[in-house]
Parts: sequence; C-alpha cells; structure tokens
Amino acid sequence: MNVSIAITADTPESSSRRRRGLRCIAVLVPLLVVAALGGCSRLRLPAVDPTGSCLFQPLPTTTSLALPCTNGEGCQCMRCLSGIGDCLGNCPLFQTPNPAFETPVDPPDCLEPAPAGAAASDEPCVPGPGCSGSCATGPPAVLLGAEINSDPATLPQHGQRGCILLTPQKIIAPVGGEVILLSGICGTDGYLQMGQPLEWMLSPESVGQFIDVGDDDPGLLHKLAGIKTSEKKDPGFARGVTSTKAALITRGNLDPRDDVKLEKGQTWLSINSPTEGVSRVTVLAPESDCWDQRKATATIYWIDAVVQFPATQIVPAGSPVSLTTRVMRSENNIPAKGWRVRYQLRQGDLARFGGTEGSDVVEVEVDENGNATAELLPIEGTSGTADINISVIRPGGQTDNMPTLTLRRGQTRVTWSSPQLRVEAFGPEVAGYEQPYVVKAIVSNPGDQPVTDVQITLNKPDGVVLGTQDQFAVVTPGQIVWNVPRIEPQTELEILADVTARNSNILTFVARGEPGLASQAAVRTNVYQPSLSIEVRPRQDRVEVGQTAVFDVLVRNTGDRPLSNVLLRAEGDQAMTHLQTQERVGESPREEGPLQAGGVWESMVEYVPSEPGQRCITVQVTADGGQRDAAESCIIAINPVPPTPAMSVTLESNESFTVGETRFFNGRVTNTGQVPLEDVRAVMVFDPQLQLQQATRGADQSRLGEYLVSWAIGRMEPGQSVLLQGQFLVIAPSDRCQVIFTAESDQGARGEDSRIVRIAAGANAGPPESPSDRPGLPPTVPNTNPPAAGNPQAGGPLQLNVQQREISPRANLPIPYTVTITNNTTAVESDVTLDIIVPAGVRVESIYPTQNPSANQFTRFGDRVSPEPIRSLLAGESLQYQLTVTSTIPQDFQLVVEATSNRSSAATRAVAQTRVTQ
Repeated sequence: MNVSIAITADTPESSSRRRRGLRCIAVLVPLLVVAALGGCSRLRLPAVDPTGSCLFQPLPTTTSLALPCTNGEGCQCMRCLSGIGDCLGNCPLFQTPNPAFETPVDPPDCLEPAPAGAAASDEPCVPGPGCSGSCATGPPAVLLGAEINSDPATLPQHGQRGCILLTPQKIIAPVGGEVILLSGICGTDGYLQMGQPLEWMLSPESVGQFIDVGDDDPGLLHKLAGIKTSEKKDPGFARGVTSTKAALITRGNLDPRDDVKLEKGQTWLSINSPTEGVSRVTVLAPESDCWDQRKATATIYWIDAVVQFPATQIVPAGSPVSLTTRVMRSENNIPAKGWRVRYQLRQGDLARFGGTEGSDVVEVEVDENGNATAELLPIEGTSGTADINISVIRPGGQTDNMPTLTLRRGQTRVTWSSPQLRVEAFGPEVAGYEQPYVVKAIVSNPGDQPVTDVQITLNKPDGVVLGTQDQFAVVTPGQIVWNVPRIEPQTELEILADVTARNSNILTFVARGEPGLASQAAVRTNVYQPSLSIEVRPRQDRVEVGQTAVFDVLVRNTGDRPLSNVLLRAEGDQAMTHLQTQERVGESPREEGPLQAGGVWESMVEYVPSEPGQRCITVQVTADGGQRDAAESCIIAINPVPPTPAMSVTLESNESFTVGETRFFNGRVTNTGQVPLEDVRAVMVFDPQLQLQQATRGADQSRLGEYLVSWAIGRMEPGQSVLLQGQFLVIAPSDRCQVIFTAESDQGARGEDSRIVRIAAGANAGPPESPSDRPGLPPTVPNTNPPAAGNPQAGGPLQLNVQQREISPRANLPIPYTVTITNNTTAVESDVTLDIIVPAGVRVESIYPTQNPSANQFTRFGDRVSPEPIRSLLAGESLQYQLTVTSTIPQDFQLVVEATSNRSSAATRAVAQTRVTQ
C-alpha cells in the first residue's frame, strides 16, 4: 500500500510559516502512525526544497521513507517495557535511517515559538527578594534514577528555576477591610514567568479568610496549552496562576486612587478579617526547583480603630489651646483605652506643650472616654500659625502577639491671631555736606488682624532739614508726622523723607497704633565736610604733537576722617587723547585703599596732543560722602622738531695718581638723539706722564707717539651706549695731567669730556681700579645693542651696579632688579643714600635690602624714590637691594640709580635699559 501525502510550502513571513509548519506536523504525525500500523512498507513524502525558499518542493517530486518492522527484520520495540534504560537504543524506530537525498542548504533561521505551557514574559519582576546565584545554577530539587550520578551543578533541561516574589510583605489594615496581595515568579532571565501555578495558604493561627484569587479568564488556547486555572479551595487555601495578560483591579468604584495594576506574570489574592489579629499568608511555587526561594509570607495586622483628629483652631494671641484626639474601637464603639497619641510641634518658636518643661513633643494615653488631650501653651509675645503632627500608636500586647504599631498619622493647625506693627528704616551710610539724600521707612503689619490709628513720627535733629512729598504727611518745623487710619494684615506701607544735612545724624522713625502697638527703627548717615583738594601740573610746559604729556596729580585729604573710594577722572579737550584709554576721558581709582586724614596721594595722568596750540585737561577727584574737587592744567603743543643727531661723551677716572700705579680712564659715548649715528669715531688724548698699556678691543694705537689712541665705533642706534677703556701706567709726577676724550659722528654730532688729575711721586701704588670691566679680563668689544641690564659706574668712593632679573618684562607685571652698592675706598662711608629716578609710566612697588626684606620703606618725591639711608658702609663692603617696579604701558625706558655719601658730593650713577612688551 502506497500513501502519498502532498504538502506545499510557500515563503510568507516567519510567524505565518511557523503556524503552517505546526499544522503540517499535526497532520503528518497521525498519518505516519496509521501507515505504520497498517503495514505499509514504504511511505512517499514530499521532497525538501534544497534552495531553502520553501519547506517542500512542489509535486510530483517526492521521497520515500522505509518503515521499521516491515521487511522482516526483528522489531524489538515492545522490549521498551522491560528495559527503560535501553529502550531508545534498541528500538529501530528511533534509529536514524539512511538519507534518501543529499543534505540541502540550511534554510533561513526561523523564530522558535515559546513553550505554550510556560510562556516567558519580558515584564520586569515586581519588588521583592532577589534570586540568589545558587538557585540559578543549582541542581533539580529531586533527582531520580541515573540523575543521581550526574553532575549536580548542571542545569536541568526542564523545570523552573525562579524564586517567588510577594508584595506587600507587611501591612496594617483596618478590620473589615480587604487587602490585595500580589505575587509572581521571577525566572533565571530576570523576568516574570507567565502561566505558572501558585498556591496560597493561610496559617492555622491566623484570623481572616480568603475572598478571591486572581483569574485572567483563560480561553480555549490556554486550556489546550495546559495552563491551569485559578481556584479557591477553602477560606484558607487557594490555587492561582500567573497571568498571561496585564490587568487592573478597580474594586468596582470610580476612585482611581485604590486601583491596583498587574503586569503580565503576576497574580493576586484578596483577604479580609472581621476581627483584630494577625494574618500570615504564604504563597508557594510548587513547580519551582529552588526550594529555598519558592515561598514567601506576608503578615497583615488587622486593627480595629476609629480615629478623629483635632480640628484647626484660631484663637487670640496668648491663649492656651487644648488638642484632643479621639480613638475608638469600631466594634461596640468602645474607647481604645491605653493606646497612645503622639503630638509633635513643627514650629518650636511659637509654643510649648504643657507639663513637659518646654518640650515640643508629648505623648498622651487614651483615657476611658477615648480621648487623648494635650495642652499647647504659646510663648509670650508671639503670634502666628503652628503645625502639629499627630501619630496614633497601638501598644504591643502579650495576649494578641502584636508588636507596637503606629496606626494613623494626621496633622492639625493652631493660629494665634493678633495685629503687629513693624518699622524698617533705610538710608545711605555716607552723604555729602549739604547734599540732598532720601531716607525710607517701611511700616508693615505681619499679623493677621488690622492695626488702626497708625501714626509715624520723624523728629528733626540739629543741622538737618527735612521734607517729604507724601500727601498724607504733616510737616512742622521740628518733625514730620504721617497719619495712617488702618493697615491691613500682611500689608506694608512705604514712606519717604528728603534730607539735607551739615553734620552726621541719626533719624528715628517711631510708629504707634491701636491696640497699644509701637515700633521704631533708625538710620545713621555720616555727613562729610569738603575734605578733598587737588593740584595738577605738567612735567613739561611744551610737548611735541604726538608725544606724551605727563601731568603730576597731588590729592590731599584736608579733613579729619579717612576718605574711601577715591577716584581720579581726567578729561582732555578735543585734541587731547588719554594714553591708556585712547579716548578723551580716563579714570584711575586709588588702589592703596582709603586716603587717611591729612594724607597725600601722588598720581599722574598721561595725554597725547594731536594738534598744536594750548592743550588742556581737567582732572576731578571724588570720594564717598559726596567729596569732590577739580583742577585744570595746560601745556603748549608744538609741531615735531626734525630729529637732529646728538650724543653725550663722558670720561671718568680717579682724581689723584701716584707714580708707578696702573690706572684706568673710562670713556662713554651715548647716542642721546632720536636718529642713528653713522660712522662714530672716538679719540682719547693723554699727557706724556701716562703710558698706554692696553685699550678696549678695536683701538687704533698707531699714533701713540702723538699720545693719542682712537676707536672706530661705527653705527650707533638711539639710546645705545659704548664704553671705551684705556689702561695707563703712571710714569712721572705732575700737578695737572690731562686726558681728553672726544667723539663725533658723520652727521656732525660731537661730544667731549676731559679729566685733570694730580700725580704724586712715590713708589707705593694702589690696586688698579676698574669702574666697569675687570682689568684681568681681555679687552671688550664695543656693545652694538641697547644694554638689557645695568652698567656699573665708578670713579668716586662708591660703585653701583643695576641688574635686571626679568628676561621678558611685560606691562602691568612686576619687573625685578638687583641693585648693588660697594664702598670702593679704604675708609668708612656714612649717610649713603640711594635715589631711583622713575621714568614716566613706571611705578616702584618695593625696594628693600636683601638681608632684611621687612625693611620695605621708601619715600617718594616727584620722580625720585629713595629707601632709608645707609648709616655706614665699611671699606670694601657691598650692600645689595631688591627693587621691583611695574610699567603700566609697553615701552622702552632707562632705570637710573644714583648714590651719594657724606664724603662724595658727586653722585655715582648706574643705568638699566629695559624694554617692556604687551
């Protein structure tokens, strides 16, 4: 007998294909059984489509399947009953037949349907205890037969590994109410499992009974899939099933606040109790393989109580208030005697509970009438609203086995009603002499009752003139009175007074109103008399157009009090531009703080004239208290003079020599003009009493027979300085030995200087002196760039050296220098003074001896700054100073330092050339 079954497969979506495949299998399996029982030796089946586009190829393409036990071979299928262990191995029905075709290409992956009996859910677990790792990886709860010898840590192929979840686990409920418990099974994947059976059990000692158990109304498909139904067996036992759909428990009313929402994978149970006591409900997952976490218990405390909290009260200020909370049992309406009520005051600054020694918390027992009364005592002089939190506490008992429970929480409010009167005054702290200003008062009623017949008074002190624009005010020679008939609760009124004063004063606003209220507030104002004076003078009366005109400003405090916030404001005419702001107006606040009484502030302003003629600026100084003064200063702006070459020539040496000594003559050539000097030449001519030993490198000694040595310096930039040195041997005495040093340029700039020395006869000679370069060093090469550091100078008893320590000075940043002064003689020098000549736009920040940084004291006079004089300087002794300056603008400047002593009237000078960038 040949049976031909034709099943065609197409290529729909994966879900449709999966349903069709299941129907094909449902038809194919019974036919195979019928064919086998009917003695069919071969079975023709549709051939599998090797392309994978369909499940089977279309007819007439088929394949054949040889059935077992049809060709005479011994069938041993019935022996499965005698040997369970080797049934599958000996039965040819389950042996793989030889394939009748080549293995086709694998079709595309299909989505496998979830098992119908234990459908997985993607819903998150409800709150509850977590599943531990041992339950997720442990063995089945019960091992049978050969399973005992298998690896106990291997996960089983079947069974549930989830843990039970239950909420709430502890709750207080009123007697007669209905509590809903939610439960579910959390799988190993962390999601709730659907269609899982649960068992609900009420412990024997519990009160109450089950009312209803969750049922998501399963249909025919659920029943065919083997999903069990929910059922309440008796008042203390019920079976439930986790839902396969979301649900909402509305309790049959329209109030959404008591609704309970269920997710897929949850189920519920409702329970109630008509009497007080404890209900303990256990939920069990009977099919879970994790016994440690397959059950959970909820505890419900049923309480029989009816609570009535005290109502809100409004009483006059200062009145005590009684708060009564009534607690009764609903059954037979009897008092809950012995229960406690706790009152807690939230505003402790308004009242205290009576009998508690000033506490803001009190506990009161419920009396035989069911009342718990506490007395609230207001603090004297206060008013307002106080909030009181109330808690009803049921004490635990030994007979009912219930713990102490807080059953109900509530709140009440007490208001102590009263009017209030408050005054706040405002005004400036500082005012000018006879300068008008305004004071203000805010009169308010922060209470909850109106204030009537309010009168605000402001008395006039001596030296003060009062006025007001308020229409409801009465102004008299000695005071101002404002009359206000009524101020409502929680409102305020603003009043203003105009004041002009010649001295400091205190103005007091006094307010009075009914019933018997009073308040006052005062405002103090310091009035300053004119105490500022200003002087402005230019450093140069004539300034070229485009050059900087510097004006020195001198501000004095002529009063007897410090002046704060001193500010200079300079304004030039239409052809004067402020150097820093590049506008006509520039401001400069005093950074040193208040200007003390009798103090002087020296400052300066810099302007650039843009047109010739008389150019003027006006400088105004102001300070707190209306202090101000102003002055005007002018210069004559001239057109720029064409720059002319200029130079300065100096020659330095000692005043007296001795025959046999080696002495130095130092000649210095400086380009003091604004244009470069070309082809600069210098000549040093000396008397026969001196014999040249060596000179600065580059010297032309071809004319020594004429007692002359010369140098070809070449080009010199503006400001550049070159030192030329000659070392001479004193060979004969003379009363007037002269050395002449001359320099000139190709443009005609020329300079000359000479020294006349006296040469004494004698064999003893002092040590050679070098004002600049050490004599032991090789001759130097003329400097072709502006020097960046100070050049030491000597020729007298003192030697100076200024060294700039900052490599790249910047504007408005500190520029440090080291100044060294040396006693170049064998005698003690006393009263040694240093003077720093400060260029325009440069400010001295500090100068102090290196050995004593705390001695940072110096005086300022004009453009000179001087530290404290040195009382004595020993022979050969050197003293070092640390000098810090700040340049307010980018510029090139020369910092000049001079030193004098009681034995040297001529100043010794050192210069440091500094270039400041932005």
